Amino acid sequence: MKIRALTIFASNIDKDKIENYANQLSSINDSLIWSKRIAFPPKSLNEKIIGKIPENKDIIYSIIHLSQKDNLSLIKDILSVNENFYGSILLNNPSYVDNVSKFIYDLEPQLATRVAVLIYDDFLTTPYFPVGSANTLIDSMAISLIYPREFLDGNAQKALSVADEYAKKIATQLKLKYLGIDVSLSPWKEESVAEIIEKRSGKLFSFGNMSTVAEINKEIFEIAWKLKITPIGFSEVMLPVAEDNVLIERVNEGTLTLQGLFLLTSVCVAGIDMVVVKKDYDLIRKILKDSMALQIVKRLSLIHI
Repeated sequence: MKIRALTIFASNIDKDKIENYANQLSSINDSLIWSKRIAFPPKSLNEKIIGKIPENKDIIYSIIHLSQKDNLSLIKDILSVNENFYGSILLNNPSYVDNVSKFIYDLEPQLATRVAVLIYDDFLTTPYFPVGSANTLIDSMAISLIYPREFLDGNAQKALSVADEYAKKIATQLKLKYLGIDVSLSPWKEESVAEIIEKRSGKLFSFGNMSTVAEINKEIFEIAWKLKITPIGFSEVMLPVAEDNVLIERVNEGTLTLQGLFLLTSVCVAGIDMVVVKKDYDLIRKILKDSMALQIVKRLSLIHI
């Protein structure tokens, strides 16, 4: 088990505070922590301090979060300053689908990997970037994990318990409110979530996969409930294609399709996450429209192309 992201959520933007948090995170030397992050609040970016944010290769920033009706060109301008900057767009009104689609279509591929479209009622506080924002009243901290191996071996409860206690200690040291864990089951290369699904219900994408994903989500919540862990953010099965070796294998053999992946969005945060799609405005527009339709019946949807 590793802490995928140890994230500080800054409730307001202050140069000295952000610099202090960056220094505090840099001083934590522990191989258990895979990445260190700072999330900014939505729609309150102080552009004057962008160039003054510490350029620390060990810290990544979810720095700009705009709604569909804002000046989206700011995202491109700000993310171009630093490759450690990430951002998101909140989309919850169908009348803005065309504008958001055009913005995504016009992005350069490398920059597009640092932008997400969140289809939800409000901005989301989660350690998962690009979408995670500090939609909080006070400065706080939360974590996410990499624990597919422990889940597969039946040791998920122990992994979550250890991580929760560890994170509480860090939050106390940093004098931050501890929000909890985004208990999403997310992969990293050989630690494959797709492998867990296939062991239970056969090769992706076949009948039985959807019910299996729903069962896994239920198990995750039951473990968190038993341990009295507060699940935040997504807290569901995640299937980012480029980060899961089994999903990559399915792409190479031609059995993973965009449509098959999208269907799983109805039961988990499969989304269109870390997957290369052709530069097609109409395709992007249809993906966003279909995602909004799904969001009516499902609470959350993420698009990260």
